Amino acid sequence: MRTKSAAGSRSSSPQDMLEKAVGLHRQRNFKGAVKWYRRLLKQTPDNPQVLNMCGLATGELGDLPTAVRMLEKSVRVDSDYADGWLNLGAVRQRAGDHEAAIEAFTRARALAPDDAGGHVKFANACQMLDRQEDAVAAYERALDIDPSDGAVWRNLSRAALVAGAWEKSVKAADRSLEFFPGNTGVLAIKATALLELGEEDALSGLVDFDRLIQCQEFSPPAGYADMASFNDALCAHCLDHPSLTFEPGDNTTMKGHQTGNLADDEGEEQGPIADLLAMIDDAVRAYQETHPVDADHPFLARHPQRWNTDIWATVLGSQGHQAPHIHLSGWLSGCYYARIPDCVSADDDDKAGWIEFGRPHPYPKADAEPIVQSYQPTEGMVVLFPSYFYHRTEPFVSDEMRISIAFDIIPIPAE
Repeated sequence: MRTKSAAGSRSSSPQDMLEKAVGLHRQRNFKGAVKWYRRLLKQTPDNPQVLNMCGLATGELGDLPTAVRMLEKSVRVDSDYADGWLNLGAVRQRAGDHEAAIEAFTRARALAPDDAGGHVKFANACQMLDRQEDAVAAYERALDIDPSDGAVWRNLSRAALVAGAWEKSVKAADRSLEFFPGNTGVLAIKATALLELGEEDALSGLVDFDRLIQCQEFSPPAGYADMASFNDALCAHCLDHPSLTFEPGDNTTMKGHQTGNLADDEGEEQGPIADLLAMIDDAVRAYQETHPVDADHPFLARHPQRWNTDIWATVLGSQGHQAPHIHLSGWLSGCYYARIPDCVSADDDDKAGWIEFGRPHPYPKADAEPIVQSYQPTEGMVVLFPSYFYHRTEPFVSDEMRISIAFDIIPIPAE
């Protein structure tokens, strides 16, 4: 008697096999989909559509070399198969071969010039190779076809910024903000472009240090005699945390350690961080009270009513510092200071160990003198600021550690 799988295999027509494979693919059961695609390819080994779908599913399983080979075969069989070229480019890009990806995207664009997606994928690959002018032109072509994609306007604003096309960057940022009001990344791009254009009035309204940065001193929570004992508990907790890592990748911490998200700990594992999170929530509500909704300001136009908080510690030693950065996921960000070396003082003209706002990431063609404002951190102090404000810390020289606990207020969308 035949087995069920054998009977199913022999009785299934090519159409049945294709429907099963596509159904599993849509359910993201890529392993099952590949099984059926391969059965089908035994009967029709040169079917470009099946090769294409099998290549995509194989790529989702992480076997990028095999996926690339299948997709390359699909376009060898049918050199005018635009979707095949587009998918080949995408998988080549995932494999890190950006030059080859661009070749595939170029072919896809030629075959389907009215497909905005092809131009966007080509532009994205160009950005990876620092071909910013080409990226700008391709994003613009995509937006000529479909101007309703806010994400592409956002991509154009960044590419134009890197290319030094300041006015184009501002205009694209404004269009993107129509789709994504208050978007942190877009506001940071716009502020940087305004600085390069010398638009001081517009910039000062958007990056208003005096209005939008708030510093305050915390009081000790219940169970602690004073702030010194609370700070000692925080420092001990952070220094002992298993996630503490020296110069973690994709991070702006230089010559220092940083933890993962301390809010991920549960129950008693949070230790004094649980108290700090409660204090931060109170501070955010107080910030909203002192910074009421202002429909004319992109940051204050809306207040989140609910939020999650990401929180992490940074431990800096001598010459440790943070490079200029923003906090993309946040609405409001902040930093609490638990331990500050004695060398960090108001009498230091170099402002060693201070936090500075307003100095953007060093974009290649930017040369404007930044407008900055610095704050001296003190133990027990928290500074709150819009997440799109570029900020960094000044290096310091000391045998003592500088321990701060940063956080992002991440809005929870209304249901």
